[in-house]
Amino acid sequence: MTHGAVRVRLDVTDVQASVLLRAAGARRKAWNWALAKIKANADQWAAEATYGIERTDRVRPLNYFALGKLWTAERPEVAPWAGEHSTWTFRYALRDAANAHQAFLAGKRRFPRFKARRRDRARFTVRDGLALEVGRVRLAKYGWVRISSACPQQAKLRRLLRRGQAVLQHITVSRSSDGHWYATVSYTREARVPTEQCTASAGPVVGVDRGVKTTAVVATTEGRVVSQLPASRALRDRLRQVKHLQRTVSRTKKGSVNRRRAVARLGRAHARAAAVRAEALHTFTAELAREHGVVVVEDLATKNLMANRALAAAIGDQGWAELARQLTYKTARHGGQLIVADRWFASSKTCSACGAVRPKLTLAERTYHCGNDSCGHVADRDVNAAANLAAWGEHTLGLCPCVTQDGDRHPGGPTAGSSRHACGGRVSAATGQVAAVLPGEAGTSGPRLGVA
Repeated sequence: MTHGAVRVRLDVTDVQASVLLRAAGARRKAWNWALAKIKANADQWAAEATYGIERTDRVRPLNYFALGKLWTAERPEVAPWAGEHSTWTFRYALRDAANAHQAFLAGKRRFPRFKARRRDRARFTVRDGLALEVGRVRLAKYGWVRISSACPQQAKLRRLLRRGQAVLQHITVSRSSDGHWYATVSYTREARVPTEQCTASAGPVVGVDRGVKTTAVVATTEGRVVSQLPASRALRDRLRQVKHLQRTVSRTKKGSVNRRRAVARLGRAHARAAAVRAEALHTFTAELAREHGVVVVEDLATKNLMANRALAAAIGDQGWAELARQLTYKTARHGGQLIVADRWFASSKTCSACGAVRPKLTLAERTYHCGNDSCGHVADRDVNAAANLAAWGEHTLGLCPCVTQDGDRHPGGPTAGSSRHACGGRVSAATGQVAAVLPGEAGTSGPRLGVA
């Protein structure tokens, strides 16, 4: 079974828009109720800790099933109007709240917050009473809603549904910042060829270096540039208009009709920029996943890079995370593989010809010059990094013919002068016992937690 989704724009009437807004409010009500229960549970857990109660004897965190039981018991008092909406509208809200709390406990995000009507994006998800026909879609409890325009993906999904080769799973309805309503139709279908039997493309292993001057540079281990994605200026080209619209919003009175209209105009400007950026990323990633079986990207700490005020706007305009997300499912769809290189791998500082690592490389240096006098390799900074990432992928898959030997991996270590392969392995003509250097052991040093 394979999963897919088709996003369609809805053509709703004023009456339907009010119904959809009430459904989004029902979801928000269930979320806030669940979050209040989770917070009360967490406060009780903290209080029991102060009483000296053992961790195993304290109250357990609320999961989705516990929240579902509590909601069923308290629903007549909390939401007596719940019968007007689909049951799944509330269930998905409870599940999202439970997942957000689990992510907080795992240290992946902050504690979830309550949602306000004017700050939360209107959305909800239903699972029953679904149907897709030409020009319209049906939602449980909410009836048929017209689709603004047809597309080939809709026609393909309708054919699969008629033949019984696909099943609708759920539909998520949301209102975008441009004021339009969209429906994301998720489905499952039986693949003609199982994923494990899919034949990946015969293209070489390539590395993708994400940057600001160029959004993405794709190169092989030999340094041959396969493709490039020019730097996105989707938002910066509209920055003057966005600033003007933002000033207009700030000058209007809160809660007024003029403010709502100004916010809508600002949202449409941001939506157009996002659409331009998404179109370029989808075209680039689809071609890359179709032509190459193995794609290597680097794990970037985007949040840390965004702290640089001089580069924050340019970095945010590139869509690095979205590029990696699209490559994840598109490579799998075509039978390929996406490899994420370790964050501490010095892809930009390493010479792709001899493997020597430079101790320092500033952002202003756009051309890489190898610090090894016997090498003298000169290449574009992004191309050199992409070639190193491709070599990392070959090493990870066992395709790298390099000879590795024990040694210090730090640039200032006693054996830092020895030659390296671009993947991080040390190349030496000395004979003796050869020990493999794992990819995680190559590159820059990790953060020092302290000195013993």
